[in-house]
Amino acid sequence: MNRVGLMVDVSHASSRTSRDVLATSRAPVVFSHSAARALCDIERNVPDDILSSLAVNGGIVMVSFYNEFLTCGQEASINDVIGHINHVRTMAGVDYVGLGAGYDGINRSGLEL
Repeated sequence: MNRVGLMVDVSHASSRTSRDVLATSRAPVVFSHSAARALCDIERNVPDDILSSLAVNGGIVMVSFYNEFLTCGQEASINDVIGHINHVRTMAGVDYVGLGAGYDGINRSGLEL
């Protein structure tokens, strides 16, 4: 994928696969719609050790707005989104956090006030 210029998206990958990709890829990787596992402990979210190594790769975590990734439940708010953004920023750095929303296929978002 690096050779042909494809971006490697590991949002749907396991933590083990994400670690392998980060160790192998010569190009930045992206978590296009994920969140911080420290704040919601599900396999889909990114653990702190991966967040900490993201800067070395130059990759990015695009924080999802999906309630179940934010709070592990049905309810979430903009404050939960902000919490995940701040956690990724703390662990990886401000240059490695973005907004990934994940609107395609979600039925709830953490944008309710």
